[in-house]
Amino acid sequence: MLVTVFCLWLIVNVSRSVASMTPERLPAAEQVLSYSECLQDAQGLWAELETEREKLVRASEIAPRDVDQQWMRVRTRWLEKLRERESHCALHSRDRSELRTVFRRMEEVQDLYTIHAVQYADEVGGAVDALQSAFAAARQKSGNRPP
Repeated sequence: MLVTVFCLWLIVNVSRSVASMTPERLPAAEQVLSYSECLQDAQGLWAELETEREKLVRASEIAPRDVDQQWMRVRTRWLEKLRERESHCALHSRDRSELRTVFRRMEEVQDLYTIHAVQYADEVGGAVDALQSAFAAARQKSGNRPP
């Protein structure tokens, strides 16, 4: 019984946390951008998402075990931009079905990147941190001489 209550509590709190980091869709804006402008904005958002993902994977100033926390901040900012762009692109219009697919797929990929960041931090982060510490200790012993 106690385990069930704890599990339910955990599920509710995780759901609240995710919901608080997921901006709601905005109402349609009065000014609708052209198809080309929306596509260009989507490509810009995609490039930004990829850049942020690459930064996290290669970042030396962020401990690998903290990648998930940093990604959640990036994710929230990026989703806010995505929602704002969506509101100006009339994605529910029939003649914009391809754009709607682009925006939906981008969000799906972002969700997968979020899962990856959490898995990386939880499953790999500690091992990478330990490896980096081992390198640092070995370099210190060698007097920081390159190999």
